[in-house]
Amino acid sequence: MWKGICQVCEAFFGLFGFKRNGWFAHCVWGLFATGAAAIVVMMAGLFGCALYEEWYDKYYKEAHCYNPSCYYANRISEHVFYHEVNDGDGYVYNALTGEKTLKDIRWIAEPEGNDSLVCFNNGKKRGYFNKFTGEVVVEPKYTHAWVFSEGLASVEEGGTIKFIDATGKVVIDSKLKYVPNQSNYLFHDGYCIVRSDDGEKVGLMDKKGRMVLPMEYSSIDFSDNAALWSVQKGKKMGVFDHNLRPVIPLMECSVYMNNGTIDVTLPDHIIKKYDYEGKLIHDFYICSYRMLEYEKEEMENRLHTEGEEDDEEVTIVEGTYHLKATARLRAYSAGDSYEGLITADGHIVTMPLYENIEAIGPDLYLCTWSNCDKVILNGKGEIVR
Repeated sequence: MWKGICQVCEAFFGLFGFKRNGWFAHCVWGLFATGAAAIVVMMAGLFGCALYEEWYDKYYKEAHCYNPSCYYANRISEHVFYHEVNDGDGYVYNALTGEKTLKDIRWIAEPEGNDSLVCFNNGKKRGYFNKFTGEVVVEPKYTHAWVFSEGLASVEEGGTIKFIDATGKVVIDSKLKYVPNQSNYLFHDGYCIVRSDDGEKVGLMDKKGRMVLPMEYSSIDFSDNAALWSVQKGKKMGVFDHNLRPVIPLMECSVYMNNGTIDVTLPDHIIKKYDYEGKLIHDFYICSYRMLEYEKEEMENRLHTEGEEDDEEVTIVEGTYHLKATARLRAYSAGDSYEGLITADGHIVTMPLYENIEAIGPDLYLCTWSNCDKVILNGKGEIVR
């Protein structure tokens, strides 16, 4: 290659009268030919890398990645993997048989719990394949279909929601209208949340297609760890158990379930705590507690800095400030972050009625009702102004 480039260069530059004579000319020609040869070698290497990358993407990665440790392989079961490829060319393969069982897949959605059928989309329709074999069980014929849960999956057919079993047989023809961007129609502990035709109300349906809670609630949520259902109707909330018996009766409140307890916040912002069987644990809980400081009449000169700590232009400024002292009472926070007054040893002085409390004296407190309406309370919780 080096000699060939030298000859080409000599012939080309010879057209302009340059001759390859003398030691210096030989050096110049050699350096030039060596640089040109290096450039050709680098370009050939880059071209080879591009060809290899193209081969890897189109041949190995898409056609021969049966290795479970492959970066692009998503394990579905012990032997079945989903190979995710851009542009809808994904596929399912069985590592045990070394065969592709399904091609041209855009995405998959694995089932809930112990169900074995995986929902997939081929770019046009949705169907289901077995997660242990990779073989198609329900042909892709649905425009909308959801994952299996507790042995059933919801599909949209003719504008209505139906439920199929693991053989693809329709077992519940709910006649419910398909509502875009709404519920996933999953079963939890034998019940499924369904929506009204306008999508505004929700109810509960059992696995026989019966409405066990009418579609008159604004929201229904499931607690996985206790098989409890929290429901809301307007400003009222409640909690039902598995048999839909009231654990917390429907009333004006807000409900929060966590760590084996149910927090019920009443309209007066008091928090009551119940266990999952509806037994009252305590009728008054607070969320936080803080001390209250007020400004005294005395003043003092004090230095303070202006500017950020990392700023090179931080300046120290001298100013006059009121001294501060701690008021006798403290502020506590309860439901919806509303505050009340409490003594240092824990005795409640006022209910949590105020949006904010600040001390303005040793035993005087400025309390905000709402919309910036304020009152001044004394240490007994009495309004003095």
